[in-house]
Amino acid sequence: MTDALEGITVLDLTRLLPGAVATQYLASHGAEVVKIEQPGTGDYARQMNPPLFARTNAGKKSVVLDLKDLQSRKLLLALATRADVLVEGFRPGVMARLGLAYETVQAANPNLIYVSLTGYGQHGPWSSLAGHDINYIAVGGLLALNLQIIPGVQIADLVGGSMQTVVEILMALHQRRATGCGRHIDVSMTAGVTSLLTIPLALYAETGQESQPGNELLSGRYACYNLYQARDGRWLAVGALEPKFWTELCGRLGCPGLASAQFDDARQEELKSTLGSIFRARDAADWFALLRAGDCCVTPVRTVSEVAAELPPLDLPPAPALGQHTHEILDSLRSSAT
Repeated sequence: MTDALEGITVLDLTRLLPGAVATQYLASHGAEVVKIEQPGTGDYARQMNPPLFARTNAGKKSVVLDLKDLQSRKLLLALATRADVLVEGFRPGVMARLGLAYETVQAANPNLIYVSLTGYGQHGPWSSLAGHDINYIAVGGLLALNLQIIPGVQIADLVGGSMQTVVEILMALHQRRATGCGRHIDVSMTAGVTSLLTIPLALYAETGQESQPGNELLSGRYACYNLYQARDGRWLAVGALEPKFWTELCGRLGCPGLASAQFDDARQEELKSTLGSIFRARDAADWFALLRAGDCCVTPVRTVSEVAAELPPLDLPPAPALGQHTHEILDSLRSSAT
């Protein structure tokens, strides 16, 4: 945890994953994040996935406001006049119907950075559609590169949504130092997914051909950039793209004669079969111990539990109870108005 954003106040009107991760990142760097939740249930994640809620909302404060109620909307607008950032994740048009459109809030606080985080953006033929991560990676072009495989992590939510939101907020805060003005930021998770397709889009622009899963340099076409199973059933990731790494790997595996065939398309099945047989002769940990001593670009495929064992604990207070800070925040608002 750092204090780089100390003094920055963020109003978080989002639910579930993307907005929660984005604003928690800001909280972990010193920002005060005030989570605005509906009465009774609060963020859907409280009931749907309590461990997720606890992890992604640590370090925040919770204020309950019923945005269907006029007085509550007035209180939110008053809070927005004191905030630096507001992040909302409703469908386009919802905030306007509540009387809290960017233009309204900006008139009350010209310095506010107002972020609208949605699946498809504020405008266009998709904007009003409901969706989740699988829909955004489908429309964004990513799923076509991995058909029949649903990713085990939420790529659109976390990369297209959370990280893009953080980047945009930080750039807007930097710009505000020079201009003194806030602005409206439109974050589309689908557009964020499309930005990940740098290599496939470059290939299409150059050749007019679609990338084929498993048939490109970085998707399994070559033996030097592939996955191999060891004797114990664990997997090893081989990323020996540069000839010097591949040559070193072949030498350490006892097959130096294969080095010259690294990118020989006619021999790739032979190379994969040979490396597969070699790797099946030892356990993954033994291979890593042997190969890490050289520049081979070979690593074990670690499990979530193995990664978790090395992560430091979150250096943040626990996630708040629903409405835990309502009186504190609203009392502060009233005292500042007197």
